[in-house]
Amino acid sequence: MICRNALILLSFFVITLSASAGAQAKPKNDFLFFQAWPPGHEEWTSYTKFQPYLENTKHPHNTQWAGYGWYAEDWITQSRSGLSLVNGFYQADILKDQETEEGVPVLVVGPSFYRLSGLDKRRVVTTVDTVYGVTKSHPNGTILLKDWHTKLGIGIYTEHGLQLQ
Repeated sequence: MICRNALILLSFFVITLSASAGAQAKPKNDFLFFQAWPPGHEEWTSYTKFQPYLENTKHPHNTQWAGYGWYAEDWITQSRSGLSLVNGFYQADILKDQETEEGVPVLVVGPSFYRLSGLDKRRVVTTVDTVYGVTKSHPNGTILLKDWHTKLGIGIYTEHGLQLQ
């Protein structure tokens, strides 16, 4: 008898759940007992859609920011000199060291370099190139970028822009 009543009750719940699975009604905000999210949740989720440091992966690196009207001189003129601006990159652990390997300049980036957006990474390396004139002074001028911890290459900078791996 108990087993039969339990089976009837279970089948009632299964039928009720399967019938309500196709329903597309939105729950009302005034009926809070069955609502999973508090009132105003939809408003909060609209704020989380803005993610300024995530990049659109459909665009290649060099053309993604081609439409931005920014020049390294914009940053350099706000500092005492280009060298003091680059020195600030070192103090902020964006850059760690400058080396030369077989006549090619190597820029060792620090841990704060990885916290920058893709656009700001390019701005920093473009500013270093503008201050030192690497790509202008040599034909096919190139700056290699290496990681401060692993000492492995992470990208190159040429007159066409920064290419990160």
